[in-house]
Amino acid sequence: MAYEALARKWRPKTFGEIVGQGHVTRALANAITSGKIHHAYLFSGTRGVGKTTFARILARALNCEKGPTPAPCLTCPSCAEVGSGTDVQEIDGASNTGIDDIRSLRENAAYAPSRLRYKVYIIDEVHMLSKQAFNGLLKTLEEPPPHVVFILATTEPNRIPDTILSRVQRFDFRMLTDAEVRGRLSEMARAEGITAEEDALALMARYAFGSMRDGQSLFEQAAVSGGGSVTAELVEGMLGLVGVEAAIDLVSAAVLDGAGPALTRFAALLSRGADLKYLFLSLIDVLRDTAVLSFTGQEALLFRHSPASLDRMRDLTARRSREEWMLLLDIAFRSERDVLATEFPHLGFELLLLRLANAQGLLSVEALDLSAELSADRSSVAGRVAKEEAAGGAKAEAVAQKTPAATFSRKPPPRVEARVSSTVPPVLPTAGAAKGAPSKGDAGLWDAVLRILEGKKKTVLLGLLSQMRGELREGEFVITCGHEMMLDRLKEKDKWQPLLTALEEAAGRVVPVRLSVSTEKKSPEPDGVAPGDAGLERKALEEPAVLEILRTFEGSMLVKVQPAPPVEAPRNEAAPDEDAAEAEIPEAVEEGE
Repeated sequence: MAYEALARKWRPKTFGEIVGQGHVTRALANAITSGKIHHAYLFSGTRGVGKTTFARILARALNCEKGPTPAPCLTCPSCAEVGSGTDVQEIDGASNTGIDDIRSLRENAAYAPSRLRYKVYIIDEVHMLSKQAFNGLLKTLEEPPPHVVFILATTEPNRIPDTILSRVQRFDFRMLTDAEVRGRLSEMARAEGITAEEDALALMARYAFGSMRDGQSLFEQAAVSGGGSVTAELVEGMLGLVGVEAAIDLVSAAVLDGAGPALTRFAALLSRGADLKYLFLSLIDVLRDTAVLSFTGQEALLFRHSPASLDRMRDLTARRSREEWMLLLDIAFRSERDVLATEFPHLGFELLLLRLANAQGLLSVEALDLSAELSADRSSVAGRVAKEEAAGGAKAEAVAQKTPAATFSRKPPPRVEARVSSTVPPVLPTAGAAKGAPSKGDAGLWDAVLRILEGKKKTVLLGLLSQMRGELREGEFVITCGHEMMLDRLKEKDKWQPLLTALEEAAGRVVPVRLSVSTEKKSPEPDGVAPGDAGLERKALEEPAVLEILRTFEGSMLVKVQPAPPVEAPRNEAAPDEDAAEAEIPEAVEEGE
C-alpha cells in the first residue's frame, strides 16, 4: 500500500475529532439534529484550519444511512462514498472559474442524487470565480432544488460579492492556538511511535502559525529527518532558526553595544544558515518579552525560556526603561515590510539593526532640564528683537538713499524687553494721562502689539490696524477708528483672537479691550500728507520703480512726497515764494504698520 501523509491520515472524520472550531461544530450539529439544514454554507478562514475537512464531515452527516445525524457511522456505503462518488462533488474554484463551468453545475444540480440523500457541492477557493460565474450562480444558490446543498470554502471572504454572502450562512474558522496544535502533534507522536521532545513540539506548534496542517507537515518532516526522533535542535536547524540565546545576543548587541557589533553578529548568523524570516520573528519575540517583563514583571507571560535564557532576559530588561523597550519593539514591528516584503531583505534587516542602535541616543523626559531651556529661550528674545531692529533700520536707510523724490521708511520697531517674571505689575497711566492724550507707555504698548503681530506675519490684521489707534484709558485698552465697518471686521474670530493674544503678550496681563468709533475723522487719511500734495502722492504711486520698492520692502509706507528741485535754478537765487512753498509742506506723520 502506498504511503499516506500524516496530514491526510490524521484528517478528522467526525465532528468530535475536529480541534479548535467548537462554535462551528455546535451550530451545525444543532442544525442537523433539529432538521434546520440550510441550502448553502460559507466556510472562511486561513489555510489549514479545517474548512474542507468540515465540509466533508457535513456531507457524511447529511447522507449517513442512520441520519441525518451529527455523528455519522463511517461504515455505511453512504459514508464511504463521500469523497469518491458522484453525489458529493468537490470543485476547485481556481480551475473552474468561467461561466461555462457554472452552467454545467446548474444543469447537473437539477437531477436527483443517484444513491445518497443529498447532492452536495463543495466549491473550494470560491473567491477565484469570475464575476460572470458568480452572477450565473446567484439564482441557483438562492433557490436550489431541495436535494442540493452548497458548501463554499475560501481564504479571502472579502473578495466574494455581497449578493453571494447574503444567500449563504457564513461560518468563520479561527486560527488554532499553539496549545491546540501541540496537543494534536503530541497525540500523533504517541500513536505513530515517534519520540518527540516537548521543546520540539512547542517550536513546531509555534511556527505553524495557527494552521494544523502546517504543524503536521513540520512534524512529519522532522520525524523523517530525525529517523523517528524529534529534538529541538533538529527543528531549529530544519527551519533555519537561531535559538533563543542567539536572538538575545543579537538584541543585546544592537541595543547595548551599537551598530558595529550588531551588524557583525548578524553576518555571523547568516553564515550559519539562519533564515531571515525566522530570525526577524525571533528578534521580535525577544523585544516583546523584554517589554512585557518590564511592564508586568510576570515571567509566566513570556515565551518558553530555559533557566539560563530567562536569567539573561531579566538582566537585559533591567538595562533599559520600559518606555524604551516599548519604543524598540515598535521600531522592530514597523520594520516588518522592510524585512519580509522587499526584494532586499538582507538590507532591510541591517536597516532595522541600525534603527535599534540609533534609538539608544534618545533622551528620556526626566533628563530634560526644562527650566534651563525656558530661560535660554527667554534670553534669546531680546537678542532676536535687537537684530530685527538693526536690519529694519538699515533697510529704511537704503531705501531713502535710492529715492530722492519720494521717501519711504519702515517704522522703527519698539524695544521689547523680555519679561523675566509674569508677576511684574504693568505700568498704568496716571489719571491725567488717562483723561488726556495717551502717554508714552500707551504708545509703546500699541507699537509693541503691532510689532508682535508683524513677527507672527499677520499681514491682513496689520493692514486693518494701520487705520486705527490704540491707547490705555482708565484700565482698559481702547481701539478707535473712523469707520465702524473696519471695527466689525476686527471682531472676526481670525483677527480678534490674535489681537487679544498679542495685547496680553505685550502688556504682560489680560487687558480688557473696547472698540470706539471716532467722530473726529471719518476717513483714514495719513495725518502728515498735505492736501496739496495728494496729486504728487498719486503720481508717485503710479511710478513702476516706486511700486517695486513697496513690493520689495513689504510693510513699508509712503512718508513724504515732494517735487525734485529744478536743476537750472541756483539755490541762492531761488525765489522767496518757492522757499516758502517748500517750507509749508509738512512731513507726514508715520502711520502704524
